[in-house]
Amino acid sequence: MQVDEPPLILCCEDEPQLLRDISDELQGAGYRVVEARNGAELLARLETCTPDLLLCDIMMPGVDGYGVLARFRRDYPRLAHVPLVFLSALSMTDAVIRGKRAGADDYLTKPIDYELLLSTIEARLRQSAQARAGLARTAGIGLHLFNTLAFGVLVFTPDAVLLTKNPAAKCLMSDCDGQAILDALADPVRRMGAGARKGVEDSLALLLDDASQRMAQVHACPSDPELGTSAMVVVFLTDPATRAPLSAHTLEAMFALTPTEARVARYLAFGCRPDEIAREMDVAPTTIAFHLRNTFGKTGTHRQADLVALLLSLPVNTRD
Repeated sequence: MQVDEPPLILCCEDEPQLLRDISDELQGAGYRVVEARNGAELLARLETCTPDLLLCDIMMPGVDGYGVLARFRRDYPRLAHVPLVFLSALSMTDAVIRGKRAGADDYLTKPIDYELLLSTIEARLRQSAQARAGLARTAGIGLHLFNTLAFGVLVFTPDAVLLTKNPAAKCLMSDCDGQAILDALADPVRRMGAGARKGVEDSLALLLDDASQRMAQVHACPSDPELGTSAMVVVFLTDPATRAPLSAHTLEAMFALTPTEARVARYLAFGCRPDEIAREMDVAPTTIAFHLRNTFGKTGTHRQADLVALLLSLPVNTRD
């Protein structure tokens, strides 16, 4: 749905006159409407339109409402946010329960109370919009983390086709033989991909290079209908040679370090000895020792080695 367009309702009803009446009511309320006369026609319409809500009769010849719902939730994960409201002459409790268990969002009985119909549609569309807004915020956070993680992330299809990689992975693969990494990952990714297609979550660890100690964690990620994601395989790459500490500003904010303490900590993480740091900063070695003691206390470490390990293990990259 474009911003300036009213919501699109896909309405499926096998009684022609009732279908026209519902369509007229919805259009009179300002909605756009696409009509379907049976379940098979509704499923065909989904190939060419993206509705904001489905209204679907249950008792239909051929593919009934329950069959439509099962196919809709299984085959159209991109429309997982779209609510489906059943219409039926059945008012028995067991029919309502079956619809709810199958994943229907609401249930209206015939003869249709059009005021109730319109209020139900309005409420379901509002809930759908709120859910999508929440997903958009989550996706924004995820994208930020994807781009700032200190370790490489590769995303593959289950058939080992590379979809995307984050900046850390691009950097790592440009510093070494990137094609060799992809070749080493191909078979493990396919194995994990086969499991992901079956809904199996699994993972394995690989040592890519004995000399460099580069590691890969390969994870099978099944499809998620609620998020509208397909099955995929995610690979995390780590390379000891490319690890870097956070920026001084980030260290100050994260551990309440002073600017000088943050500078000393970063020098240490980059492999400088305390006497080298003192010369670089043009201060006495005792001054460096003083700042290190303060930094140990604020970071909960007790030795230089522990502090360096902490700074290099933090999983995000930042820039000064």
